[in-house]
Amino acid sequence: MEAREKTSELGHEEVVRIGRLLASAKGYRVLSSEGRFLGLLDHVRYERHSDHPDELVLRRRTMLWRRRRVVPFSAVEAVDPRAGTVSLRIDADAAERSPSP
Repeated sequence: MEAREKTSELGHEEVVRIGRLLASAKGYRVLSSEGRFLGLLDHVRYERHSDHPDELVLRRRTMLWRRRRVVPFSAVEAVDPRAGTVSLRIDADAAERSPSP
């Protein structure tokens, strides 16, 4: 799903609200739709939109390697500042298969 489709689905105000929450969410735990830990939010990328990020960059440390994953903004389901979490609409297996930049 593209960000434009997400905007029409959620409403522009909700997309802007989620984008604002993500701008200050560095270090939040990122969870799959099943609640599985996917990594920590490293940063967000703004390329095409000014009111919300285009992509989220996650980091996950495994043994000696530091891995990064990029997920589209359209995958964001919710941001919970109190819990310090970002929930994604993808399952953990799909996130593991996504390529690293």
